[in-house]
Amino acid sequence: MKRKLLALLSVGVLLWSACSKTGISPNTPSTLSTNFHAKTLAAYTASSPINLNGQHDVTISGKSINGGTVPAITLSNCYNVHITANSLGNSSNVGINLYNCYNITIDNNFINNVSCGVYVDHSTGGGIIVTGNQFLNMQGPGPRGQFVQFNTVSGTNNSITYNKCQNNLGQSNPQEGINLYKSNGTAASPIQVVGNWILGGGPASASGGIQLGDSGGSYEIASDNILVNPGQMGISISGGDHISAVNNTVYGKNQYFTNVGVVVWGQAGASVTNATISGNKINFKSSSGAQNDYWLASGEYTPTGWSSNTWNAAIDANVLPSVIVSDPGTATATPAAASPSPATTATVVPATTTASSGVINLNGAHDMTISGKTISGGNVSCIKLTNCYNIYITKCNLSNSTANGIELSNCTNVTMEANNISNVASGIVVSNCPSGSINIYSNQMRNMTGPYGSFVQFSSVNGSNNIGYNKLENIAGASNGETAIHLNQCYGTSGSPINITGNWIRGGGPAGSSGGINLGDQGGAYQIAQNNIIVDPGQHGMAIVGGDHISMINNSIYARAQSFTNVGLYVWGQGGHSITNSTVSGNQVNFTNAQGVQNSVWLAGGEATPAGWSTNAWGANINASILPATVVSF
Repeated sequence: MKRKLLALLSVGVLLWSACSKTGISPNTPSTLSTNFHAKTLAAYTASSPINLNGQHDVTISGKSINGGTVPAITLSNCYNVHITANSLGNSSNVGINLYNCYNITIDNNFINNVSCGVYVDHSTGGGIIVTGNQFLNMQGPGPRGQFVQFNTVSGTNNSITYNKCQNNLGQSNPQEGINLYKSNGTAASPIQVVGNWILGGGPASASGGIQLGDSGGSYEIASDNILVNPGQMGISISGGDHISAVNNTVYGKNQYFTNVGVVVWGQAGASVTNATISGNKINFKSSSGAQNDYWLASGEYTPTGWSSNTWNAAIDANVLPSVIVSDPGTATATPAAASPSPATTATVVPATTTASSGVINLNGAHDMTISGKTISGGNVSCIKLTNCYNIYITKCNLSNSTANGIELSNCTNVTMEANNISNVASGIVVSNCPSGSINIYSNQMRNMTGPYGSFVQFSSVNGSNNIGYNKLENIAGASNGETAIHLNQCYGTSGSPINITGNWIRGGGPAGSSGGINLGDQGGAYQIAQNNIIVDPGQHGMAIVGGDHISMINNSIYARAQSFTNVGLYVWGQGGHSITNSTVSGNQVNFTNAQGVQNSVWLAGGEATPAGWSTNAWGANINASILPATVVSF
């Protein structure tokens, strides 16, 4: 009965067109909404549209921009740019348009009533990060109409994460919420679409939630997204190689335009190969009111993990709040994690500045870029920030300190990207940051000397925070590392967990407390480590030692026998801190202890078995070659 029903409803799927993504539509929607109000509050400064070509090391913050017929912000041939805490809208064009750019971070912006929220066109250098933004009412028309669209984007460290995206029916004219068109990640650094909330969509036949592999592409993953009533469909793999949809939640009620929850169909002649669809919860009604959770097109092979999905799941629209994006017309609305008083002009620091600098110690600073510095710390931290916000630290060389490379206390909205850090006690230490928005991307770190030598240490850091795509290496005899990435008493939220994604960690030990990644130390909540690759990290590979809703997903851990090695992954509530609602799934672990015995996992006595436990591969067929012999190159 299900097979016959799917065949009848496939006509609706065939109405989709693979969206040609070239150019920006100059057309003005016939009924352009006027819901957007330019901010005149202290949080923003009114600005005309911004158009930059060939610029770098710029922060654009605190602007309120009505685009009119042009994008609110356009960057062409730019790099090392941070676009943060702006209010952008009221344009028949896109909110933020990038062409041939790399190392661009777009976070904590409010984007409303534009044809498309963020449009990234022909980027090959990587480092396009779209995280923690709010989007409301995309206007189209097609081929625009997305919250975020990547068109021919390739390279490493590209991600779309933890955004809140809402289309109100009758006030919007959307296509897919998030679309990846002819875009390619890599095996070690797939394009990440993680933790986004999408509420509302339709009525267009091409509307929907997330479309991966549109007309081809490779190494893309959509995981842990929550979609409610996203339009004609929920999630689609429309072509491409190594495309994955993992642990997403999709609910769609019966509406006159709804069709199917999950689609696998190579459109426009693009084949689907090596696809994974696993652990998803789907409850989706077609326009006829029939349950129609999936459609696997004729001739398509069954993706890996297919049997682990829950079709007709016991979920409803309450998996998201009824409103997820603030009303931009209300005087109290501000962007997610907006800072209290952004500067009115961007700070520009030449990227080529490499001269030696004294240590930097700032208290109460904001809206700054620190770039191109070479700092030897001596007996203090190379860069120390206290009570600071809206800071971008990039392309610095920090080394030779008995303290830390970068130290933050009581800061918010700080991004550290593309820095080299070596021969310091710990690389980046962040403490007592209750408002979060601490982002650590694409840095390289080598040889933490301790004591307590972590590459990244969070202590009492809450809210939306990201540690992603860093390359971390300790060389035996030249380092004294403890846990490489460590979270102590840190609390994310269900909508914005603390995310540790795509990091490479090689080397560790010999300390008895050395290892790869520790979550939930002294408690905490909503932390997730996923798609990390760890080789010979020390005494252990990964651990959950306390906390609620702590997850380890799709990580790879290998260790050969050394005098100090013990166990690959363990779950044990230490110090009286309980572990609740944990998930450990899809990990590959091959770990040999000091006695030469395979010891990939330990679930402590009395601990509940985490969700997804049976999907892990213990004693996996992996070895040290899952990472290059040297991962840091400076």
